[in-house]
Amino acid sequence: MAIASVHFATSSNGSNKDTYSPDQNPQINADTDTIYDGITLRKTLGGKSFAVANHQTKRRRRKFVYENISSANKTKLENLFNQVKGRLTSFYYSEDDFNNSGADSSKNFEVRFVKDVLPVSETAYNVFSVEIEIEEQI
Repeated sequence: MAIASVHFATSSNGSNKDTYSPDQNPQINADTDTIYDGITLRKTLGGKSFAVANHQTKRRRRKFVYENISSANKTKLENLFNQVKGRLTSFYYSEDDFNNSGADSSKNFEVRFVKDVLPVSETAYNVFSVEIEIEEQI
């Protein structure tokens, strides 16, 4: 399912979303993964496999590519990245413009960046491409 809107904020109610959210949405082919942590697969010498679950947590990961964005929109994403210092601090992501109540709704998530690097490339004069990957905070 395509994501209709993407907004970022450092407050759970989205009060500062305009500071960190670009005016345009990312490419429609945003990757959405579900990750189960704590499951280890062990194989015996005979070749039989056993799965052991230390804990079973499920989190979502999103990858967004913003192409052909302006310098102002690039700056918003860079400001968010600098504000949370890469993976150090969590922030909030919403698929519905923070219309529901905080990070508890099914469309608003507390997330972190997956990488400590923000890939930015200039594709034309003052036109940029930015790729971000975020992961739901458990």
